[in-house]
Amino acid sequence: MEMLSVKGEGGNVREAESTKVPRVEDQIGVHTRLPLLNPKQGEQQPKVMDGTVASDLMEVFSVRFVEFDKPNSSQIYGFLLISSFPTYVVFSRIDGEPLNIDSQGFVKLLGPDTVIVPNDSIEIYPYLFRYEAPADQFEDYDNELLWNHMFYCYFDTIMSRMVESQFGPIEVKYAAYRHGVVAHVDVTLTNCQFPSATVGGLITAQNSNLGEDGRSVLFKTDKNEGISIEISPCKNRIAQLPLARCKTAVPVNSSLTIYVDIWQCSITGTPHHAIIQDEKFEYVARLTGHEVRTFRGPACQINVGVTWSHYVA
Repeated sequence: MEMLSVKGEGGNVREAESTKVPRVEDQIGVHTRLPLLNPKQGEQQPKVMDGTVASDLMEVFSVRFVEFDKPNSSQIYGFLLISSFPTYVVFSRIDGEPLNIDSQGFVKLLGPDTVIVPNDSIEIYPYLFRYEAPADQFEDYDNELLWNHMFYCYFDTIMSRMVESQFGPIEVKYAAYRHGVVAHVDVTLTNCQFPSATVGGLITAQNSNLGEDGRSVLFKTDKNEGISIEISPCKNRIAQLPLARCKTAVPVNSSLTIYVDIWQCSITGTPHHAIIQDEKFEYVARLTGHEVRTFRGPACQINVGVTWSHYVA
């Protein structure tokens, strides 16, 4: 029997028991110990718009190697898979790809490309290995349960799960929303005063119902690295910023805040030039529609767009 850490809006942590493959009698025991939600005591009802009801959705906020050490970090290869149906890839590193783990052990999540739907049991598979290691040195670790129907009373709270791997424990923070919508985020630079640039920065997304632990990183580079972008020679001189994650799940009864910090990297050793610094853009969650917030800087204009949609099974 393992423990699942759960944090609510007030920051209090609760423990919920879970099993990898629960027996029927275990399911009954766990089910009766969990507090039941009573609709008369403030349970959120589905929001309906144009005959459509928001779906249950899951968001993975962060994945971190707890005992991560920099000298061995370059040896980590493989995949982290979130499996229900279909399977979602949140980490992928193969030969020749840049390292997708930062100096604190946080994985730079690369997905999933579609939102996770917690309709059934959801597990995480740590399929990791050391590159060029002999096959007999590969250690197989079991998948770990993140969610199933027994956790229904923990909708709309931050949950934390420790998963064992060949490289030590991995901490996964995530939440399942009883009624969620999908926000597709895009960031563009327009009216740029430069033909090309190397840019870095940090872009995160957070919904208003959860604290800072509930932030999803959409784009992140270290201070000493950046990505090259080419400005289109069209009239508006546009460049699309390639986000590592562009879709995030949000409770329908909340708002989404996008935090943006982008700088232009220097190639001469001088300090980086801020394109946009410590700005935030807020959007009220809805089932459909498209919204754009704009920041006008001296060197270019930043457009942060959100396209809303609902999942249809």
